Parts: sequence; C-alpha cells; structure tokens
Amino acid sequence: MRRGSHSIRFLLAMAVTVVATVGGGCSSDDSTPTQPTGPSGASGYTERGWERYESGDFDGALSDFAAALDRDATYGEAYAGRGWTQLAQATSVSAMQAAGNSFVSAESNGESGAYVQVGRAAASLGSAGTMLATAVTQARAALETDPGFVFEHRTSITAIDVRLIEAFAQAAQGNFDAALIAADQVSDSGIDASQSATWQVGDEVYASYVGAVLAHLHALSQQYSG
Repeated sequence: MRRGSHSIRFLLAMAVTVVATVGGGCSSDDSTPTQPTGPSGASGYTERGWERYESGDFDGALSDFAAALDRDATYGEAYAGRGWTQLAQATSVSAMQAAGNSFVSAESNGESGAYVQVGRAAASLGSAGTMLATAVTQARAALETDPGFVFEHRTSITAIDVRLIEAFAQAAQGNFDAALIAADQVSDSGIDASQSATWQVGDEVYASYVGAVLAHLHALSQQYSG
C-alpha cells in the first residue's frame, strides 16, 4: 500500500566484490584495470536481491534470492526477501501461499523481526480460509515487536498497513467488532453497534452495523492503497 507521505525509500548499498587481476612480470602500464564482479556468497546475493526489490525488478530479485539460497540453504534473510518479492508479484491464492511458505522458512532458519511477521500476516490474509487467524496473530505480533513499524525496503508499508491487515482478516472471519477496533486505530469511524444513527460513512447511512463497518474498511482501503 502506497501513500505519498510515506514515499521516501531507504536504499541499501549493494556489496560489490572487486578483483584486481595483475599479469605476472608486467609493468604498471600493462596491468589489467580493476573490474567489478557480481555478488559473493549468500549475503552478497541477498543484498543485491533487496536492491532489485526496491527498484521494482522483482524477477531479478527472485533470481538473486534463489542464488543466495543455492549458496546457503539456511540463510533466513534470503527466504524473507523471496517472500516479500513473491507478495509483490502475487495474483492468486496459491501465490500468496507460496509467499507464506517463504516466511515460514525464514523463521525456521533463524530470521525474525517485525518485517517477517508483517510479511507472513499479509501472505496469510491473501491465502484466506484457515490462514485468516494466522494473519491476525502475526499482525498483532508485529505491532507488539515494533509499534511504529516501517518496512525498510519499501517505506510506504507501515504500521497502518499492519492494522488494516488485521481489520480485513477479522472481517473476513465475521468478527466485525474486532475489525472495527483495528480499523479505528487507523481512523476513528464513530460507528457504534448499539447506535444506528452512527452507521454512517461519508454521506451515506447504512441499514446495518455490519454494512457500515464494511463501508468503513472499504473507505480506508481506498485511502491507503495505491
């Protein structure tokens, strides 16, 4: 989700290994110029994967995260990077499930932190069904870990998005009171289940409490998505 006020992106510097090749017995005039090479090791490929993710080169990012895991199958951060990239490209439930599996692998290999929890929450929301409860659990855990969450590799993704993930996951499970509580932390709706006069969003008054809550969520998604 993208907002203009959160559009500044922190770019990571890519680690580049430089190898100097000098011909034996040659004078300095005959030396071969220093040439940059590609990344070295799982860490180097992961760094470049994040840089490509930040630039929107998702295919290149996936390639680098895969290369990192080829070199070290226990490198948790590469699994997390793969998960975020899969989320960026996901257009189906199965793709969301694949992203979720990447975040689970990241955790299994020692990677932790709010950014892993948020990624898993988003993937769980997209996976729907029985994963909706996991979306709620992971979103809450992320905010407990970092109440002011801002995703380092895409700073438009913040704690606002995490609260909306919980709100939509709660609503999808029919937990409309919990959905409203989460959504009202983003923007207070003034909706009260016991007061039909408050079942209004914008200029429209709704015939039911549930209808008003869903309209509030829709309005927030329109305001904070992009």
